[in-house]
Amino acid sequence: MSENPIDTKGAEINGFVVRKPPSRLVIAFRFFRHLLSVRLAGFALVVILVTVIMAAFAPFLAPHDPTFAGPDPLASPSMTNLLGTDQLGRDVLSQLIYGARIALAVSTGAILFGTVVGGLLGLVSGYFRGVLDAVVMRVVDALVAFPGLILALALASALGPSVKTVIIAIGVANVPWIARIARSEALTIRESQYVLSAYALGATAPRIILRHVLPNALAPILVQSTLGMGYAVLSAAALSFLGAGIPPPTPDWGSMVQFSFGLLNQDPLLSIVPGVAIFLLVLAFNLLGDAFRDVFDPRVRGSLS
Repeated sequence: MSENPIDTKGAEINGFVVRKPPSRLVIAFRFFRHLLSVRLAGFALVVILVTVIMAAFAPFLAPHDPTFAGPDPLASPSMTNLLGTDQLGRDVLSQLIYGARIALAVSTGAILFGTVVGGLLGLVSGYFRGVLDAVVMRVVDALVAFPGLILALALASALGPSVKTVIIAIGVANVPWIARIARSEALTIRESQYVLSAYALGATAPRIILRHVLPNALAPILVQSTLGMGYAVLSAAALSFLGAGIPPPTPDWGSMVQFSFGLLNQDPLLSIVPGVAIFLLVLAFNLLGDAFRDVFDPRVRGSLS
């Protein structure tokens, strides 16, 4: 048996009980238990998980090539085409499954771009303040003055339609919101005793930002990023619907809605299927963001559940 009392749970040293800190596995288990205790968080995780599975295993799940124009356009649902075909004879179910790849790729890439750039700008400006803070925040205010979708549409139109362009356009539109949250947290955390102590001990500004400010600002940034995922999915669909998003013949939910828009009276299922997919994924990200907020912030925990 080890003689180190710290290795024994509940060991006593000079009258004080010393317990081992919980492992990362235990912390993760507790986090997901609290997360699932929030109403509708389980539903959100199921929708996102199903979308991830569709995207990851699209070649195995899709019954047909989503870009293949078959001989039977506007066919009704059948055993061969479970959701029917569009006006070019392409299988709707296969397009829906492959479209999940674009939805997740664009939303994940855009939010990563917006979070990294916006978070860095917000943390640096909030920590250093002064002239740097004023310049960065005025640029952020200028971006906020434009509606997010209009800004993304302008960038996408200027750069040309492609997956990379849509990611950059939506990511830039998300930068101001992440930057504002990161700056607000940095302004508060920089006055904390542990930050002042690190500064007094000679820690450099980059080390303080990375080791002390960033970890304590992650919770609200994560909440906003999760909510932004839903916005990114909706924005990507809107750009494709307006013709400035993912170029054909790449399967995309927004393009499916736009392509079938003129057939609402004749075959409404062509628009309903991708529309429901967009709605469920956006709703799932919004519910998950609210659940993260409830878990991270005890002051509002349960207010929406």
